Amino acid sequence: MKNKEEIPDDLLGDIVPEINPEKLFDEKEYATLIIGSEGMSKKDTNNADLLTLLISSKSTREEKDEALIQLKENKAQDFIMGAIIKTKKPEHKALLISACWETGLDFSKHFHTFIDLIGHENFAVSIEAFTVIQEMETEIEPDLLKKALTILKKVKTPSLSVSDVIELITQRLNS
Repeated sequence: MKNKEEIPDDLLGDIVPEINPEKLFDEKEYATLIIGSEGMSKKDTNNADLLTLLISSKSTREEKDEALIQLKENKAQDFIMGAIIKTKKPEHKALLISACWETGLDFSKHFHTFIDLIGHENFAVSIEAFTVIQEMETEIEPDLLKKALTILKKVKTPSLSVSDVIELITQRLNS
């Protein structure tokens, strides 16, 4: 991974946690997980760098477009989903979710995760999750669609995207 000077400020503390190296191996201060060549493949390291490009405000549109192309070539669905789940800042989470539909990759095996994200309190996260579901071309089994409807109808403060996906799922069930 890049050194701290190369990492954009807007990524510190979320995708790239700020770490005090002096305390790194102090078990009282940190639970240490070292990610490097042993645990991460070269492909995963590359995917991590590509995701960093996507969410950095300092990346150009061309860099982001190239990152999307490479993520598609790498078939990085599972890696992207892991990043979405781990990311805490809603603005970063929304950008990672948008990468799902922008890559054109099939995320249908993660349908249930996007259903959960539609109920997110952040509108950008919710609408991006809706867009992923809307763009799914793979047939989703009726039982899974029915479970999704049950989950969505329980959302306490439904946003516009929740209502839209309920309608979309109902249409798919009736077709």
